[in-house]
Amino acid sequence: MGSGGASGGTTGAGASSAGSVGSGGARSGATGGATGSGGATSAGKGGAAGGLSGSAGAGGLSSGTGGGAGTGTTSGSGGASGGSNGASSGSGTGTDASASGCPGIPIVPDSGGSVAVGSNSVGIHGSWFEYSDCADLKNVNCAMVTSPPANKFSNVAGKMCTSGTTSDATGAWGAGIALELNDGPPQQPYDTVAHGVKGFCFLLSGPTVPSTSVRVAFPTQDNNDNAYFEAVTTPGQHTVLFSDIAQGSWVTSKSAFEPTKVMLLQFQIPSSTTAPVPWNFCIDGLTAITE
Repeated sequence: MGSGGASGGTTGAGASSAGSVGSGGARSGATGGATGSGGATSAGKGGAAGGLSGSAGAGGLSSGTGGGAGTGTTSGSGGASGGSNGASSGSGTGTDASASGCPGIPIVPDSGGSVAVGSNSVGIHGSWFEYSDCADLKNVNCAMVTSPPANKFSNVAGKMCTSGTTSDATGAWGAGIALELNDGPPQQPYDTVAHGVKGFCFLLSGPTVPSTSVRVAFPTQDNNDNAYFEAVTTPGQHTVLFSDIAQGSWVTSKSAFEPTKVMLLQFQIPSSTTAPVPWNFCIDGLTAITE
């Protein structure tokens, strides 16, 4: 499990989630399979309301200067919420429904938070991990991740849960949890086109969805700084399709999404410059939506 890299930017007053979306980094440590030499990070230099972002380097992720402050989020439709009987199975070949009601191919972690090779028909395998700005800020005035513990992310009754509080200090950018999609090892890009994957469905539950949203982001091999994402703000079942995600409105130089080079599936908690942001939520019933 790794410490992760630079994430989405902090939010300014009146901005629901301004800043650019960066990568959550690759896992490192005892389990191996990290990108670079250990996924080390350095602090970004964005302004208090600016977006902090990270770009991939040979030794992990380093932070760039990031985008300026934004006044809103860019998000897709947020997905359909589950009905009383759950969603029906999809129409694609080999598609079934998960226990949460999500259509698609179930992506099920083992007790230690790892998705094993051969455990699903779309070739996704890798580990869940948590990441935060504490590495960048040298554990001073950074996000307090109360769960999961560092380097261990247990599957709790089928759910991957996280809780904590972001920092509103200068240079703080937040925290998140992420799933590797193609941990060789080492970590490699995942080709969603070759595997017929067009998005993901999941159930978001728990007492505290962060006020700055949960950014469901997809950093790619060539774009860690301003990854495409969709912002989710409510509990329930959500479907995030690649056709609905976008870069933040603050990104002035847009780049095309790279569906053949996706590195991670991230659930990011952006920080705010006005006050610490608490969170306490779980992700379960994750499925890959196939064509």
